[in-house]
Amino acid sequence: MATLHIEDIRAMARLAHSDGTYREGLFASMLGDDRTEAVHAAWALTHLPKSDLVWFDGHRSELVDIAVSTADTSLRRLSLALLERLAWTTDGHVNSGADSEPPEYYTLLLDFCFTHMMLATEPYGVRALCMKLAYKLSLPYPELLGELRQNLLLLEPSDLGPGVRHTRNKILNNKN
Repeated sequence: MATLHIEDIRAMARLAHSDGTYREGLFASMLGDDRTEAVHAAWALTHLPKSDLVWFDGHRSELVDIAVSTADTSLRRLSLALLERLAWTTDGHVNSGADSEPPEYYTLLLDFCFTHMMLATEPYGVRALCMKLAYKLSLPYPELLGELRQNLLLLEPSDLGPGVRHTRNKILNNKN
């Protein structure tokens, strides 16, 4: 696949918005072995309108698998961006009762985010997305919010880029 520009990505997103089969194909490309194709597909999917995000509910587990297992930082960032845009229910996960256990992918993603938001070797974008996701996933659990707060306080603001520092401060200043 040749180098794509933002106009190409927007065109792909428009087509994915109107054609479910094409959207499925893009998602399948994210799971494929061709790194460039996977990144382009993920990039296009991040440009879908909010109204299309519900489609990803059936693909949460696969998105989490991509985010936590890929060695490609661009694909990791893009899959985390998709996950961060999704709605998470008040009990922390989708389609479950208050007494049910969260799905395995939920715990896997939360652990990944807690670990990778602290890693100085991760790009700033990945770290900020991990912070946002950890916050969203921890909201229903006060003990996890406390742990998140403690982890964020361990990060020295002067060692963080402006975007990560802003995300950190925004979460710390939240009164939830």
